[in-house]
Amino acid sequence: MASNTAFEDYVGHSLGELAATRFDTLFQRRGHPERLSETGPSPFAGLVPAEFSASRSGVAGGPIVDVETRPVRVRRSRSLVTLVTLRERGTPAHGSDNDALMRIAAQVARFAGWYFDIPSERIVWGDGVYDLLKMHGEVPAGSAVLEMFEPHDRASVVAAFEACMRDGVPIDLHARMRDAVGTLLHVRLVGEAERDSTGTVVRINGAFHDISMVVSHKAEQRAMAERLRRTLDQMRDAISFIDRDWKFTFSNQYALELAGVSDAEIRQLTLWDLFPAATESEFGAIYRRAMYDGISGSARKYVEPWACWFDVVAHPTAEGIAIIVRDVTEDQEARVKLDEYTAKVASQAALLDAARDAIMVRSLDGVISYWNKGAESIYGWSAAEATGRNVRELIYDDPKRFDEATELLRDEGYWTGEIEQRRSDGSVVIADCRWQLVRDDDGTPVAVFAVTSDITDYKREQEQRLRAQRLESLGTLAGGIAHDLNNVMTPILLATQLLHQDESDPRRRELITLVNGVAKRGASMINQVLSFARGSKGKREHVEIRRLLDELSTVCRETFPDEIELDFATCPRSLAVQGDSTELFQVLVNLANNARDSMPQGGRLSVSVRAVGSEVVVAVTDTGSGMSEEVRSRIFEPFFTTKSPDIGTGLGLATSIAIVKSHGGTMNVVSAPQRGTTVELALPVADAQPASPSDDHAPRPSVVSGRGRRVLVVDDEPSIRDLLSQTLEREGYRVETANSSEAALVLADPGHAVDVLVTDVVMPLVSGEELARVAAERPHPVAVVFMSGIGLSVEAQAALERHRAHFLPKPFTSTALVETLEASWSSACSDRMHNR
Repeated sequence: MASNTAFEDYVGHSLGELAATRFDTLFQRRGHPERLSETGPSPFAGLVPAEFSASRSGVAGGPIVDVETRPVRVRRSRSLVTLVTLRERGTPAHGSDNDALMRIAAQVARFAGWYFDIPSERIVWGDGVYDLLKMHGEVPAGSAVLEMFEPHDRASVVAAFEACMRDGVPIDLHARMRDAVGTLLHVRLVGEAERDSTGTVVRINGAFHDISMVVSHKAEQRAMAERLRRTLDQMRDAISFIDRDWKFTFSNQYALELAGVSDAEIRQLTLWDLFPAATESEFGAIYRRAMYDGISGSARKYVEPWACWFDVVAHPTAEGIAIIVRDVTEDQEARVKLDEYTAKVASQAALLDAARDAIMVRSLDGVISYWNKGAESIYGWSAAEATGRNVRELIYDDPKRFDEATELLRDEGYWTGEIEQRRSDGSVVIADCRWQLVRDDDGTPVAVFAVTSDITDYKREQEQRLRAQRLESLGTLAGGIAHDLNNVMTPILLATQLLHQDESDPRRRELITLVNGVAKRGASMINQVLSFARGSKGKREHVEIRRLLDELSTVCRETFPDEIELDFATCPRSLAVQGDSTELFQVLVNLANNARDSMPQGGRLSVSVRAVGSEVVVAVTDTGSGMSEEVRSRIFEPFFTTKSPDIGTGLGLATSIAIVKSHGGTMNVVSAPQRGTTVELALPVADAQPASPSDDHAPRPSVVSGRGRRVLVVDDEPSIRDLLSQTLEREGYRVETANSSEAALVLADPGHAVDVLVTDVVMPLVSGEELARVAAERPHPVAVVFMSGIGLSVEAQAALERHRAHFLPKPFTSTALVETLEASWSSACSDRMHNR
């Protein structure tokens, strides 16, 4: 029992005392000593108020009270709670009593109560109304109450109240209203009339029930049902649901097309109305078994009206059955052909041993009875070893996939697919299987005829091809991005150098130097992407392995933690390769860093060198965590990394393998979990280092000023043209800039003097190679410098050699620009003297 203090005052007992007291023993009828339990109907029997006298502390003759009872069913429960209101005769109802009533009701039934006193036209709200409408202070009264409801619902609310006040008709309607913050609520509004002794309705007691969640849930269900309908309509299986009266309740679009009727028409028909021939067919039998016995079934049959073979499956549902129909005409034709082929092969058993595929015959429970030479070759077991053994136990590590395929084989009569099997040495074979049930004259399955092809090598080659295609696509994308970024970095490098020359403020010069350094670091990162995207095309020179390892040893000893022991073997000075020392050093640093990261708790890093035939092999070995075969197979994929995003980018090894391959070398990785990793880098041995010309030892002359030489700068980026012009003019050159088409016109004019052509290689309309060809046709030779932000293609490299041009990779510094331009001019002058 739960009660307020007013109730305890009326009956003269505390809540603790009431806990052990029967409710009906607290009251007696006026003028009679009997208790309620002894004097007729209990107030719990209905909602009609009765007049009783309270017993204070068990003594009769207390004040006269009206007892009003209301049953309330607890939501999501079978319990019925009775709300009891006591009011002393002659005492008007107080809002506090009704508030307590409403609070209890809200706690038990989760609704907000109210009542409307008709004579005074006063509405009293329970506390739940304030919570429901998120209002503080006074709730609207009078005509403002109606404005809480949505405009379209106000008429129905007014009509319901008028009918209740006039005729006592109970209120029960769904309406929408807004709370104090504007949120739309869906509420169920209920109310009942209370009459006086003359039968006149004097009060309406009611409640709001917030059903917003229910409405939302129903809307979600409708939306989900619509999505399901659209999904089923996309399927090429006919799907229908049938109720217990054999009527169609749902059919997808393909089912309607197959039946040739509309959705409205099919809902008026039974299954037997639409398909009368199915009554006595095999289809009808599985329908009735699913409907009456709750057993799923399927059948395959040729249906004459459609001239098709259909697979029909019937499943029991709570409302009836679900039917799925699939057109299997093509599958049936293939099955017939396979049966004919199998019979032909079985009759030529002597030829089976000549097949390269594994051919076996096994019983339905998997016992092998025939095992050909092909099976011996693929699996490694002889026919004597295999015959009589269960195939499930012999060649399957994980029999789950075999069991699934066998189940499909029993249902369909055949099965084809790929599956992993085991050889006698424990290695894995990827098998392309074709299994067929062998039947006797009565059509009863008696055995399984299986043909298996070993496609292990094919699958590996296919995976490598797909990986190569992905790498090529990523390389193209990365190369395009790097080209654009180099065009952006070139003006930044040139501009910072110009600003640095003109700036006298040390602090600003320091900032400019910082920006320049960051730009150079960005350029270095772009070149790393280019190495991955296009392959390394760096310079090739005689590189001693010993010098690379000495530099690597210095870097590791200065930067690696003390917990890592370093062991660098002595390298003979004679071991050398032909390549780019910077790129090769980058590869070694990448390998050393990966080794360090695999030993967070410390370990040993060893680097050794040996000559193997015509190759130099550098081995980098660590005692770190190692890697699984799955990880090892992916380490050269771009952007694949096992490190956290703030440590690894996934480009280190991808770039390294690209550099090694461009040097004609290979990279081999051996690793296992918790057993460390060894990476072997093999590069072709270089020929003996040629003697250097005597002039190579002469000190390099400093770059002289441009001396007024006329330079034509051609680039499709205006910012690059402008900054090249400013840089060269400071060095004493006379500069003219143009885009590709304008430059072609300039070079075609013999009267327009040009000494040096500095041009981008790839440009719209006219390429750098075409400009170089036009320049070569001028009466006086023109020195040519090619620029590119993506390196040179094979065609551009050929053009570079054909025109004896010099190459300037973007981004570049002003010093590199002037040095390249002067070298190109010197070469052109030498060629001119030689041709005389």
